[in-house]
Amino acid sequence: MDKEFLVLYTPGAFGNFIAYLIDSHKANKMLPSPFDSLGTSHFRTSDSTTKNFDMVVPGLWDKVEEQKDKSLVACVWGPEYFRYILHAYYSRSGSRDGKCGIEICQDDFYDYVHKHGQSHMLQQEILDLGTVFGFNVNEQNRKVPRHLLRMYFWYKMVEEEKNVVTIQNQKLKNFARADCIDLDEILDYKKCKEFFQKKFAVDLDFEETHTLFVTKNKSLKEHRQSIAILDAVKNGKNVPIEPMTSMGEAMTLFLLERHYFDIPFFNLKDFFGTTQEIIDYIKYFPNNLKQPNKLFHLHFKKFPRPRQKQ
Repeated sequence: MDKEFLVLYTPGAFGNFIAYLIDSHKANKMLPSPFDSLGTSHFRTSDSTTKNFDMVVPGLWDKVEEQKDKSLVACVWGPEYFRYILHAYYSRSGSRDGKCGIEICQDDFYDYVHKHGQSHMLQQEILDLGTVFGFNVNEQNRKVPRHLLRMYFWYKMVEEEKNVVTIQNQKLKNFARADCIDLDEILDYKKCKEFFQKKFAVDLDFEETHTLFVTKNKSLKEHRQSIAILDAVKNGKNVPIEPMTSMGEAMTLFLLERHYFDIPFFNLKDFFGTTQEIIDYIKYFPNNLKQPNKLFHLHFKKFPRPRQKQ
């Protein structure tokens, strides 16, 4: 097929991987593996030429309108994936030297912002830490305490609807010129294969590559780990909690506080080592101190019901 494609996406929505699969189907063979150490598809080789636009970057919508001759594919996602997208937003865009962006955030937040490819867009992060938490990041005060960084990420999860990735994702969903592929389709091999079969009429076996794609992705791993932790707590199962980034911890605490509506989790200094520790924290939390987080009242649609007893 000679048709040229352009892939539109938000950070973490697998725009590079979909562009790689497009080029593989156009070549009717699997091209060299695109994966880096973090599981992203940023190591595409020179024979993978389909362009992809991160629509969070200002000015790209004007460029999309100029692409009249290209077939557009948009990678979109449902609200259940926002926490994963947020993880990927920080993890991938600032990664270097074998570290993901979140690990750099943890070690040196000032360095993360000022050496980022879109540094001018991230200056607001430093302002927000000062405004919301009273913590001033500067050249002399570069490292944000881990529990504070975790709380900052938690805060971002509550304000999902205002986040630039949510806004741009909705814009992509409403963009009539684009053929949308959802994250659920991308992550399910059979559905992903069906999408490309319909578009290219080529039966290309990429199951092995797809398995690597799913298992190597660090952001996706922590997204799923946080859900598994909540499930274990709800079912009263004691399992050890593998080490996570501060974002992975924030994802877990967000899910816990959303489910156990009147028990605070977001401001804990130390994270949990086992699910039994979480179960005991919930069980013995003082009844007279239980109350919903004030932010829940501002975002009541996301937190529609009080905690249910197990």
